[in-house]
Amino acid sequence: MEKGKMKLSRQYYERLENVFSIEYKDTAGTSNARVHRYDQYEILLCLSDGMFLTVDGEEHEIRKNTLLIFNSVDLHQFGTKEPEGENKRYVLYFDPSYVDYLSSERVSLLECFLFRPFPDGWILELTEAEADDFCRHLDRLLELRDKSEEECYGKELYIQLLLAEMLLKVNSLYRSYHGIANEDHDRNRIYDIVNYIHRNYEEEILLNTLSRRFFINKYALCERFRDVMGTTPSQYIINCRISKAKELLADGYTVEYTCGKAGFNNLSHFSRTFKNKVGMSPKQYQQKNIPRDGSE
Repeated sequence: MEKGKMKLSRQYYERLENVFSIEYKDTAGTSNARVHRYDQYEILLCLSDGMFLTVDGEEHEIRKNTLLIFNSVDLHQFGTKEPEGENKRYVLYFDPSYVDYLSSERVSLLECFLFRPFPDGWILELTEAEADDFCRHLDRLLELRDKSEEECYGKELYIQLLLAEMLLKVNSLYRSYHGIANEDHDRNRIYDIVNYIHRNYEEEILLNTLSRRFFINKYALCERFRDVMGTTPSQYIINCRISKAKELLADGYTVEYTCGKAGFNNLSHFSRTFKNKVGMSPKQYQQKNIPRDGSE
């Protein structure tokens, strides 16, 4: 048995081998997908009615032509409760570094994944025409996925450019939907900091470290971070660690093991912080959420 892992644990944290992956799925019947997250960022285009999405324990009804946007710390569950219900969707995963180098000083391709001060920030409802446009774009990516380098010269670059084009459309809709001002160019520096936190929250991250790394006074950093993200850097780091801890606990890892792997260096501090954020102890959360043998 792997160190720190309980007998009844079931692995559902999925690690994608590739930096880019895309699928079209068409399934039917009641689906109770487990709560999960990915190392990569995820875009899901829902093409059926009667779907549900659960994020942070809160359930949302999802209608046809809805785009769902998840970063690497979003614990979520998606499915249908209808016994005969359709579940048609495109699902796309990518490593943020795969396209972020195409961002400019004034335009971040990852903005919609990082800028989340809104309720339901991961949900973007589309018109029929907008959904059709995304379907065509995703179909082109599917076609490219199945071609060899010999059949398509520059396949990898072509995929990156098509993905970047699609992300520009997603971010344009996201900005319009949430009324984000175009003149705030300094926001991209905060996105860089958020991205850094997503990659390193399991390690110690000090405010002074962020200040030196991103060439910004720590007091200005805190003020600007709060303006953009609606919370402080310290609280954001804690939220990322709590998300990781939820994943590990529901996957069957012990509280002690989870404490260290989620970036906490003190068990009592971890338990106290977890209960304050989640409303129950780590052990209580695990007992409530760990899947039993045979459950999916």
